[in-house]
Amino acid sequence: MKKSEQLRKEAQSIESDIAYLGAANKIMREEREERFIERYYSSLEEKLGMAKVDPVQRGYLWDTEKFGRIIFFPKANKVLLCKQNKWVKPGLQWLIKNFELK
Repeated sequence: MKKSEQLRKEAQSIESDIAYLGAANKIMREEREERFIERYYSSLEEKLGMAKVDPVQRGYLWDTEKFGRIIFFPKANKVLLCKQNKWVKPGLQWLIKNFELK
């Protein structure tokens, strides 16, 4: 069972609207990360090599020739271009466009 599915089951028992909104946000963020890993991570791995995963920030780090070091945060859907000190949103679309992912 995926973590997002587990969170969805737990959220069904929440009675408070505000608490449910927070749980729904967690579910959405988990689904983003799961979708990235299932659909795009293997393509990025072929093009850029194995990512270094930062367990604290939960980001995927690659060193590229064109952009320098990039860090992708799938839950927030942001890319940090370290060389330019610039955040790019939405990050997944930027990765798909610049690295020609399927």
